[in-house]
Amino acid sequence: MLRWVSTGGEKGPWSETASATIGARARRLAPRMTHKEDDVMDPAKFVMDTVMTVAAHFAQRGVAITVEKAKDIIDSVCEKNPALRGQIDVDEMARKIEESAGNVGRVAYNEDTLARFLEIPVADLGGVKPETVEMGVLYDHVRLEGQFREWLEEWGYEVELGAPLVGLRGIEFVPDVYGVLNTLHGQFEVCLNFVCDNPPDENRVFALLGKIEAYAEAKPSFSHGDIFAVTSPHRFTQGALNAIGLQNEQEDYSVLALDGGDVYVLENARSGKDRRDEFQDKVKEAEEETRQSKIRRAAHESR
Repeated sequence: MLRWVSTGGEKGPWSETASATIGARARRLAPRMTHKEDDVMDPAKFVMDTVMTVAAHFAQRGVAITVEKAKDIIDSVCEKNPALRGQIDVDEMARKIEESAGNVGRVAYNEDTLARFLEIPVADLGGVKPETVEMGVLYDHVRLEGQFREWLEEWGYEVELGAPLVGLRGIEFVPDVYGVLNTLHGQFEVCLNFVCDNPPDENRVFALLGKIEAYAEAKPSFSHGDIFAVTSPHRFTQGALNAIGLQNEQEDYSVLALDGGDVYVLENARSGKDRRDEFQDKVKEAEEETRQSKIRRAAHESR
C-alpha cells in the first residue's frame, strides 16, 4: 500500500524515483468522477452519475423513470449538499435521465455497483424502492470514492473501483478503491472501504476487517507497508475503533480508520503533495499507536 521514505533512508513510492508501471486494467465498475483543476468534482457530472446509477436499476426492474421521478431522486441527492441545486439545471438533467435511464449501455452500471454504493448485499437490492433509497449513504459513498480515486491516481497509483479480490477459503474481498503502484523498490497496494451511514455500522466494519484478513492470509505479499483504510464521513463508534486498532496491532499491514475529520483535512490540503503527506501521517500515527500498545502490553505482562 502507500509507502514513503523511512527514517532509515529506504526509498518508497513517495520518492522521486517512483515509477508507476502497472499496466492499465480495463475493468471499471463505477462511473468515473471528474474533478476541476481545484480538485472539486464537477457538480453536474457528480449528480448525473449518482442519479443514473439509481435510475437505471429501477428502470431495469420495470419502474417508470418519469421527469418527476428523476427530479425526486435529484432532490434526494441534493439534500446532502443544497448548494448543488444552484450548480445544475434540474429540469434539463431530469429530461436526460428520463430519456436514458432504461439504456444501460449509456451508464457504467451494474447491480454490484449500486449495492456497493448503498453498502448493502446485492441480494437485498430487490427490496429497495425509490422512496426508501438511503441517498445520504449513496451520496457520501460516491463522493468519497471519486475523491480517493483521484488522489491515488495523483500519487501515481493504478486504481480500480469495486474490483473483487479472492482471499483464503475463497472469501471474496471487494475494496471500494484498490490501488497498486510498482516502483524500483517493489510493489505497493492500498485498499479502501467506505462506511457511510451515521453512525458507521459496526457490523460492516467487523465484516470488512474479516475479509481483508482473509485476503492478506491468501496473499503473503500483502504485508509491511501495505495499507487497509476503513473510511467514513462520520465519527466511528468506539467499538469499531477498538476492532480496527486491534487488527492494526496484530497484522503486518497497516489498518487505519479515517473519519470525517480526516477526510476534511485531505479535502482541504493545499496541494497533492500536502494531501499525500497528511495521509502518510495518518499511517504513521497508526503504526505509533501499535508500537505504544505493544509496549504497554509487554509492561503489563512483566508485572
